[in-house]
Amino acid sequence: MTTDPAGYATPWYFAPAPDQPWDLAVERVIASLEQRSDARWRAGEGFRGEPLLEVWFPIGPWLFQGSYTPRPPSLGIRICDARAAAEAWTTWFLPQLPAHVSSVVFNTEDGVENGYADVDFVLACRVGRDVVDTLTDHLRHVWRAGGTSPPPRADD
Repeated sequence: MTTDPAGYATPWYFAPAPDQPWDLAVERVIASLEQRSDARWRAGEGFRGEPLLEVWFPIGPWLFQGSYTPRPPSLGIRICDARAAAEAWTTWFLPQLPAHVSSVVFNTEDGVENGYADVDFVLACRVGRDVVDTLTDHLRHVWRAGGTSPPPRADD
């Protein structure tokens, strides 16, 4: 069984910190995608009729799949490991955020399932190894607090 949270794949959720709104229009996100020849997207509506942009493009060995909604503002990254989530966040989404945004809040499916649905974990808006460290520390924390660990991978 793998106990390395950096290699564990789970869904990731990012949102603005309460005092640092994104105000990031779907058109701006689409413009950033148009800069990537390997990116695809589909505009539609979410469950409550809000604008929803579904996105996918390769990130290393992963096919990044995610969704963006401007109201309420959020970025969802479908199942991938912490390294791929950090790369998608820092190389694609982070550069689009306004300069005043110094941190965001985030969670994972594991965090929600282990009792942290109403807890905001903070991620500083910067590039570097500390992004992966913050994401993997989050997984360690929610696993320890929930008394769980990642399920075994098929190759273990």
